[in-house]
Amino acid sequence: MPPFDDGYLFTRDDFVQMLARKWFPERTDRESGVIRDYLAAHHQEFDRLVFGKRVGAGLAPNPEHLEGVQRNTERFTKKRIDILAWAGSQPTIIEVKERVTPASLGQILTYRQLFLEEHPDALDPRLVVIGRYSDEDTIRALTGHGVDVFVYDAPESAGD
Repeated sequence: MPPFDDGYLFTRDDFVQMLARKWFPERTDRESGVIRDYLAAHHQEFDRLVFGKRVGAGLAPNPEHLEGVQRNTERFTKKRIDILAWAGSQPTIIEVKERVTPASLGQILTYRQLFLEEHPDALDPRLVVIGRYSDEDTIRALTGHGVDVFVYDAPESAGD
């Protein structure tokens, strides 16, 4: 699927096909498994999903570089929201981790700030962090800041 604006767009019509994917754009196999588990339980909450939504200013490109290199510098030095989900006009920022750590809080709050700077008329986004592993202290700290945390057990391997 080609990039949509600065991300990969899936609409409600794409969700059944999307859930059958082995991987998701710009995500590892392990992260894709976490995404699949989350979306299997929550896809009905959203109208559309954008994977790899870029926010922030990024670095200024060197004007002496080729035009394509300049575009890549601008694009790939911006911060990347793993998934920006929409339910009508309500945005949800979803951060995907194999292991949810305290660093996830700073990361998702940064994305929220940059998103709101770019979209000052948008509703305050819901914040979600999903992963395979975490600990009670981290989950308590994130939820204490209004972040919803979902932890999904790793699938059992065939060899176990």
